[in-house]
This record gives sequence, C-alpha cells and structure tokens, in this order.
Amino acid sequence: MKVGNIVSFGGKRSGDQAVTLREGYHGTINACRQLLVKFLPQSMDALFERLDDVLYTHADKAGTDKSQAAYFEAMRILRRERQQIQSSFNKGVLGRFDRFWTHGPGSVPSEAPDASFTSEELGLVESDDLEEGLAISGMVSKGNNSFYRDLYALDQRFSYLLNGVEIEQDGNPVAPASFATAFKQSITKLEVTLAVKLVIYKQFEKEVVGQLGPLYDQINGTLAKAGIQPEIKPSLRRNPAYRPASPAGAGYGAAEEAGGYAAGDNPELQAEVFATLQQLLTQRRPAAPQPASTPVQYVDSASLLSALSALQHQGGQVADGGQVLDAGSMRSALMSMPQIGQAAESGKVAIDRSDEDTIDVISMLFEFILDDPGLSDAMRALLSRLQIPMLKVAILDKSFFSRKDHPARRLLNTMAQAAIGWTEESGRSGDGLYAHIESAVNRILTKFDDDLTLFDELYEQFVAFLEREQRGAHVAEERAAQVTQGKEALVEAKRHVANEIGRCLSSYGTVPDVVQNLIRDGWNDVLLLIYLRKGRESEEWADAVNLMDRLVWSVMPKPTHSERQELLRFIPGLLKELRAGLAGISYNQHKMTRAFKGLQARHLACLRGGRALDGVDGNPVAEEGADTRSGAMEEIVLESPEPLVQEAPAPVEHEADEFDEQAKALEVGTWLELKEEGDKVIRAKLSWRSNISGSCLFVNRKGMKVAELTQQGLGDWLRSGKAVVLPAVDEPLMDRALSSMMASLNRAVSSKPGTTKKK
Repeated sequence: MKVGNIVSFGGKRSGDQAVTLREGYHGTINACRQLLVKFLPQSMDALFERLDDVLYTHADKAGTDKSQAAYFEAMRILRRERQQIQSSFNKGVLGRFDRFWTHGPGSVPSEAPDASFTSEELGLVESDDLEEGLAISGMVSKGNNSFYRDLYALDQRFSYLLNGVEIEQDGNPVAPASFATAFKQSITKLEVTLAVKLVIYKQFEKEVVGQLGPLYDQINGTLAKAGIQPEIKPSLRRNPAYRPASPAGAGYGAAEEAGGYAAGDNPELQAEVFATLQQLLTQRRPAAPQPASTPVQYVDSASLLSALSALQHQGGQVADGGQVLDAGSMRSALMSMPQIGQAAESGKVAIDRSDEDTIDVISMLFEFILDDPGLSDAMRALLSRLQIPMLKVAILDKSFFSRKDHPARRLLNTMAQAAIGWTEESGRSGDGLYAHIESAVNRILTKFDDDLTLFDELYEQFVAFLEREQRGAHVAEERAAQVTQGKEALVEAKRHVANEIGRCLSSYGTVPDVVQNLIRDGWNDVLLLIYLRKGRESEEWADAVNLMDRLVWSVMPKPTHSERQELLRFIPGLLKELRAGLAGISYNQHKMTRAFKGLQARHLACLRGGRALDGVDGNPVAEEGADTRSGAMEEIVLESPEPLVQEAPAPVEHEADEFDEQAKALEVGTWLELKEEGDKVIRAKLSWRSNISGSCLFVNRKGMKVAELTQQGLGDWLRSGKAVVLPAVDEPLMDRALSSMMASLNRAVSSKPGTTKKK
C-alpha cells in the first residue's frame, strides 16, 4: 500500500500474482511515481479547461433545444463535480501504479470491451454501454498505437525490476488502458447523456492519452539513468502469418521507419476494428440455434486458405458482369471444394466463426466497391476480381482492417483513387491506367498465395507508373490553368480600362473627336499594358489615368486668362508624356502625327479663348455643353471583350438554392462525372477557380481542358444532373467502405426488434 507519496512494497493480497522487486530500486520507482504525480493534475486541468469550450461549441451547433440544454447542463455538472472527478481519477491511476509493484501486473485491470462475447451475452449488453465501451477501446488502441515503442521499453524495464515477470497487454500501470479505466470509473456516476459522455471521452483522449509521450520519455529516462537496461532498443514483434522478406531486425516499410504500427505488434490491438465488426455482425444475426447432436469438425485456416487459392485460380469469385459473391455463396463455394470436403468421418464440417465473420466482412466490403459511384463500371468489375485474394489477406492478417498502411489495403486504395478519373473514353489498351491495373490484378490472381510482399512490389510498380503519368498531366494542367488565368486577367483588365475611360470621357460635356479617338485607339492599349504588368495599385497606372484626365481637360474651353496661362505651361509636358506612352505600345506613327496635329489645333483654339472650336477636327463639333456621354459609353460598351466562358449558355436568373451553394463550396481537386449528348460520360476535375469571377476550369486525368464555365453555370449543371460530384479522392476506398459498413451494421442493430436504449 502507498503511504503518502511513497510506495510501500510489503504484503500482497490473496489471489494476486507473487512478485519480488529487485533490491536497490525502491528509490527509482518512487522517482517514477513522482513524475506521475506531477503529470496527473496538469493533464486533468488541461482537460477541464478545454472541455468547457468544446461543450459550448456543441451546444451552439445543437440541432434541437433538448440537445442544446443537455450540453449546457453537462457544463454545469462538470464544473460542480470537477474536483471530485480529478481526485477519483488521480487515486485510481496512482492506486494501479502502487498495486503493480506489490501485487504484480495482474492487479492492473482493463476496461477494454471483450470481443469474444457470445450472441447471448451481447444481447444483454445495452446499446449505450456498448458505445461507451467501444469509445474506450478505440482510445486505448490509439494510445497503444501512438506510443508502442515507449510502452515496449517500459514493459521491458518494469519486467526487469520485477525479476522477469511477464507483463501482458495493458498490464502496465502507466499504459493508456490504466488511464482510461481510472477515468471511466471517475465519471461513472456523472448524470449526463451518452452524446455528452462520448464528447468527454474524445476530449480525454486528446488532452490526456494523446499527451502521454513526454511522461513516457521521462519515466524511461529515469529508469535508463538508474542503469535499468539503458541501451534497450525495442524490436517489433510480428504475426507469424506475416513474414515480409526483409533482413532480420530491419524495419519493414515506412510505418516502421517512422516508429509506426507494424503488422503483428499486438494481435489484440491490430484486430480492434475487426472485433468491433464482429460484435455488430453478431448482434445483427438471429439467435444462435441449439448445438446439434452431431459433432462438428471446424476447418483449420490452412485448409481454408488452400480452398480459397483453388477457387482464386479457377476465377470463381466473380460472376458475369463483375458481380461479387455474397457471403452465403462464398461459403457454399468453399464447402464444395475438395480441400475441405463435404463431411468428415467424425461428423459435420463447418467454418470457424472468426473465419465466417471475415467472409461476411470482405463480402460486404466488395459489395460497397461495386456500388461506389467513384468508380466506373469497368473499374468496379476489375477491382471486384480481388475479392478472394483480399479475403485470404484478411484471414492471414486481421490488421488488414485496422492498418491503413497495410500493403494489400494500400495497393487497393491507390488503384481505386487513380481510377476515379478514368472512363471508357480513356481506352483500355496500350500503356494506360486500365492496362496497369488489369496487369496488377492478374498478377495477384495468378501469383498470390500467402506472401504479402507481392502487394508491396506491385504497389511500388504502380506508384512509379502514376508518377510518370502525373508528371505529364501536371504540366498540361498547369498550362491549361495559365491560359485560362491569362484570359481571365485580360478580360478583367479590359473591363477596368473601359470603365476608367468611360469615367473620364463622361466627366465632361463635349470631348472632341480627335481626343476620343486617341484615347480609345491608343491610350486604351497603354492603360491595358500597365494594368496587366503593374496592376491597378501601381504608381504607373495612377500616372497614366491622370495623364488621360489632363489630356481631356486640355482641350476643354478656357474662358479665363489664368486658365489659358496654365494650359500654356502645361502643354509641352503633356505632349511629351503622351508621345512616350504611345511609343511604348508602338502606336502607328502616321496616326500619331495626325492626332498631334489635331491636338495642336484644339490647343490653339483653347488658347484663343475657346471661340473657334467648330470645324477644327475636320468634323463639326457639337455645341459647347451638349451631352455626349451616352455616345461615348455606347462605343466603349461596343468595344468590350467577349465573355471568357462560352461553353455554357447564359444562365437564367433565379434565386440561389442548394445547387448554387454546392457549386460555390466545391473545392479545387473535386471530381465530377459529366453526362454529354448521346449518353457519353466523361470525368473532370476542378483544376482552378477564379478569385475574381468564380469561373471554373475542369481538366481530365491527363491534365487536358474539358470544360470552362461560370460558377452559376456549374450550379445549373448540378441542378440539371448533367454534373454529379464524385466522392472525395482524399478519402481512400477502404476507409469509405468500412465507414459505410459500420454505419449499415449500426442501423441494422438499432432497428432490430428488442434492441433498447438505456434511459
């Protein structure tokens, strides 16, 4: 028992494991305990400080008044119970730490849900309890995954201190399971809804379990400094069924190099996702029948894999049209294979429940693949041929379901992601995408037995092909974007220049033809060039606009002597700047000469007092004061450039709806399926969107331009069904399939008669 802040190492309880601590390390263990004592209040303070904000955010986003009230009530309860929860949690963690050194690893209980419940037992587990248990299990699994190397080192050092006592999974007193168990017990009596409790667990996972790394570093450092296995280098234990061909002791793949989660590190942890699926499958099934009087002989994994290999080489997993075998058909096909046989002499032959569940899960996954809108029909049919190989992988290694970097899962995801932009128009022959995926699928069907390194080899080859292809596509896509951006910039520049000229000319009553022609025919291009090169905010743009204003002012009548004197001083600099600007755009010399002669005549007329304005330009000039604004603006409008986008007709004005919002929110990189005339289907990716006009550029998977249309035009396409948004390619196929399957199973369990929720 502990006394104050010191661990008492004497005595043990009845039924506990007998342990003996190595002499001379009592002080070291107490030093580790002090690190734990320091960590606990800091982590819990961070948790409660953050929880208040998180619960307030959930309340703000709550869909109903009842849900909102539940979050606000939870905030009040947590403030009231905070001290009690922290005290209970601290005692729970420290109590487990102390009992570990006096009574052994078996004294550290775990709250992780048992994945081996019978159907009768699971039927007694209420839905809320199951969801809470799964939340804790997921939290513990992520913690074990993130800090595997640290925990391995602690297990070895703690075992050394206990004279070699083996520390089983979650038996370490500072493992994530110990913290999760203590926290669950500290909030057991908390009167909050399940939704609130799940939010609390999620925040505990972030603020406490997710922050255990520094604590582990400090404890390991303290033990190593005390001479307890200071040179320990954790080795990664492997599942015997998973033997990649790499040198002994060498890391396997990127996950190991990064200190990640390798196959076989911990079978229970690896199978977390599969165990959850098993629970849901068991709940969905009808009650198990009474055992038959005839003894049952269960098929061993080796015979089952042999039968699957035979079925794989026969090509029997895929029916015509690219259909996959459902779980029942798969079992029937397997039971008819000679490797299993119809019956054994001692009784009936059956497939083990774990393997049965694996068959169910893989069948559901491939049913999802066939329904995935992200894949074309041809690609669905091609990938569905991998059903039996992936079933074999899952039987060999349950980490297939939980390890995102599993070689087989990684290859399947990469091929599916690459296939999202492929349609029949892309072709199947040659060195294209379809041919490479087909080649990989055929190699798996003919070569894969139980060596998972084949998937690594195929993945590397496929990624190398994609990199070559994507380099060319990237160049083409950049060029298409640059062209579109250039056109967009030119349209915007012409629009601004036209507006500026219109403003200038409309500011005066009558502008002589010679000046109007010079501005529209020459100075228009000067302004356009400056806008494109320097932009509207530049000093050069301001000077050019100011010069245009001064030019128009210079040909207006000057009735007073002071105005005429100002004009006289002003003319030389004006003409010099005007000539330099026009020369910068290589303005026609003959036109410039005629224009300057006309300007000279206008200036002379103004210097005489503005009485001889008629006929100077060779054309009658409108009487002073006549309004020519509409004429000037009309010519500018006529000279305005054509719209940038011509593919889509002018959209009909309507009130914005969800399709317009979808078009506005569509992110660059999103793929669409476009239906053309004659039932032709193409796929296009949103490559670029204008920040100015909202115009959208779409390209195919080779980077070639497919369509260019306005944001409103895109909304019209979505509304009419001409365009359909495909699933996000940054979410892998297997992840989408597992999420969909979990949701489907949960719905089935919730709707099952007799399923009740805790009140």
